[in-house]
Amino acid sequence: MGFSGLPRKAQVYLVGIILSGLAAAWAVTFISWPGSKASNLEILAFLLIAVVLGGKKITLFRHIGNDDAVSMSLGFVITFAGMLRFGPVGAFSLGALSCLSGCLYPKRQPTYQLLFNVSLSALEAFMGSIVYLLINGWTLEMRPVETFIAVVLATLVYFAVNTGGVSFIIGLCSDQNPAKVWKETFLWTAPSYLAGACVSGLSMMQFDNNTAYIFLFIAPVAYLTYQSYSVYTSRTEEKIRHVEEMSSRQEQLADLYLATIKSLALAIDAKDQYTHQHILRVQRYAVAIAKQMGLTGGDLEAVNTGALLHDIGKLGVPEYVLLKPGRLTDDEFAKIKQHPEIGAAILDPVEFPWPVLPVVKYHHEKWDGTGYPEGLKGEDIPLTARIMAVADVYDALTSTRSYRTAWPHEKAAEVINKDAGSHFDPMVVQAFNEVIVQVIEEMLSEGNGPLADRTLVSKPTTDPSSEAAKVISRTSSELWALYEVAQTLSTSLGLDDTLDILARKLETVFTGVSCLFLLLDENQERLEVRTAVGPNHEFFRHGKTIGIQSRSLKVAASEQTFVGEYDPDDLMFSSQATSHWTELQSSLIVPISYLGRVLGTINMYHATPNAFTDHDRQTVETIAERAAMALYNGIQFDLTKSQDRLDPLTGVFNMAHLTLAIEERCRTLRNFAILCLDIENFKAINENFGQQKGDQVLKDIAGVLRQGIGEKDVLARYGIDQFIILLDNVDSRFIQEATSQLQAAIADHDADLLHFSLGKLQLWANAGTAIYPSEGDDMAALMAVADTRLHESKAESRLRSMSRSRKRKDVA
Repeated sequence: MGFSGLPRKAQVYLVGIILSGLAAAWAVTFISWPGSKASNLEILAFLLIAVVLGGKKITLFRHIGNDDAVSMSLGFVITFAGMLRFGPVGAFSLGALSCLSGCLYPKRQPTYQLLFNVSLSALEAFMGSIVYLLINGWTLEMRPVETFIAVVLATLVYFAVNTGGVSFIIGLCSDQNPAKVWKETFLWTAPSYLAGACVSGLSMMQFDNNTAYIFLFIAPVAYLTYQSYSVYTSRTEEKIRHVEEMSSRQEQLADLYLATIKSLALAIDAKDQYTHQHILRVQRYAVAIAKQMGLTGGDLEAVNTGALLHDIGKLGVPEYVLLKPGRLTDDEFAKIKQHPEIGAAILDPVEFPWPVLPVVKYHHEKWDGTGYPEGLKGEDIPLTARIMAVADVYDALTSTRSYRTAWPHEKAAEVINKDAGSHFDPMVVQAFNEVIVQVIEEMLSEGNGPLADRTLVSKPTTDPSSEAAKVISRTSSELWALYEVAQTLSTSLGLDDTLDILARKLETVFTGVSCLFLLLDENQERLEVRTAVGPNHEFFRHGKTIGIQSRSLKVAASEQTFVGEYDPDDLMFSSQATSHWTELQSSLIVPISYLGRVLGTINMYHATPNAFTDHDRQTVETIAERAAMALYNGIQFDLTKSQDRLDPLTGVFNMAHLTLAIEERCRTLRNFAILCLDIENFKAINENFGQQKGDQVLKDIAGVLRQGIGEKDVLARYGIDQFIILLDNVDSRFIQEATSQLQAAIADHDADLLHFSLGKLQLWANAGTAIYPSEGDDMAALMAVADTRLHESKAESRLRSMSRSRKRKDVA
């Protein structure tokens, strides 16, 4: 890292030290200082020894890397001796030269480091010598009392400037507290500075004019100091390396431990088609909440590991209970409630380094004490389990399950917040609210989580463990699919319901796949898309095969499955989709036939080449075989149902169907209205034109009414000459407008009723209405209100007719 790579504050500080060193150099050059008795030869000897000792360094601390270490040089001993012998000029020169020697050998430091170190060494020696002179009476003469105090204080200043200056630059560069760096790295070296200073002071006092004796006295002390520090620091570094290696091994073992748990948990999780990848999502939510709440160390690892294992006890719950699409019985729910204790029992022999078992055992406890297995309440529930409870329920709500589809994030979050204080710890819910949006947005960027578009094609994975889990998931999919199909066959009779349920079951088995059910049309000439789910489903709806060369038609006719490339010329789309079209490359088309009769095909498409395996083909073929009877029954049921509920003359619904439609709307509290229309003087038509003509008029009126109502409205014939219309989502104003429009449409219809004496007859219908629930809460009440208004309308019509007759007589 060069000078430009240093933090701004460190750059400013470094330049400041260098400038201070230059200021000290100016001071020793141009200011007069107390004289020294030393000869030039003695000065030269000190300088040479300073150069030699400057290269003898002891590494104290490596704060960034092996090339960026803090060290202590033996040069401080000779520098301090020179400070006492020569004053500020000698101290400055010895400090700078000794440090320069260490910066150039054995490895040259970068220029900015060299300038900083040399400036700091010269500055500390200069400042120490100034303090020495001030205390010692501004003289270099040795005086027992004053000199001792001066030596001690000068040593403290030297030590403070030296170690403090280095600690400060380390703190600025590594974003650490300089005081902490100084305390941990340099404080323990203070005795060596005091010992060296005292030896230097004593030698000066004892051998004032004999330099050789001074060196002989100082040399053993310097050598012993160097040797002891070298041994100490080398052993310390060895211990640090050993601790680091042990810590690294422990981290590796912990990672291996967690990876093993994750792989096994994913393998178990892959067996469940609905909760696949559930544990990874719960882990992500739970860890984010735990970090937000300040959990660290073992508690955080307990959440991290417990999330992977929290449902391991479901190994002891029968699959028919786990996969049941409907409401569980009391006995079945009792089996579900056992899984936390079963999981804790399974994991009990494992000596986890973190408190994992409480997470597994108590994650279904509730804040108000109504949870299981022990009914713990409030803070008696371990915090890690309270965190897991929120994460687990949130993922359950935002995931598709056998009994419902996934909820959007907003709805799930609303439930979590509503249950704060009853089901969940309010503090955990608060932390959940603070982190969940960021977490699911991160998951969205990866194509996962509640905000991800579940209709998009999933990205292929290259992770071997994920691929293995995918294999396990697909291996169990056939058994699951057969179970789900069996459930569908036993609960659904209507064709559309059967198709929709089967398509959505397949969508959950084959994620990211377009799934279509095509059936033969009425003329048995084309295949029509009856239901479509997954990518591009909006385009596929109402699609039909193109010509007799259509691949799907060939599969149906030959009853041979096709696996290969997607054919864009197979189907013709008629819907106006607004969504983005996903390019498709693979197709799997499986025929559906029953008792030798071709019913249609199951078409599956994927965006990647060669997406479908032999296992996929076998699975879909098995589903097609099991579903064929249900589809055949659905076709026959719908045909029979339509025949039983249609009026044979007009082709509109009869009263049996209308009754069921009204009862269904009353049960679901849907707003609707009924409109009764009675053809005026219809009996006269039969009498004057014959019953055959009367039947034709009824057929024509039925056609007029069909064109005047919406697709979801229900038109039924009531009695001989009455029709009843069920209109959804209407108010009094709308029903009045609809009545007037339909009456006008009937009046405008030319029924070709020309009588030799009466002339051309015009049709007219009287009307009576009733709105649910304001004017009746069941069919009988509604019909009574509508019938009353119908009779009132007839009476008004007769009065108008009588009035017109009187006017004609008066005119005559």
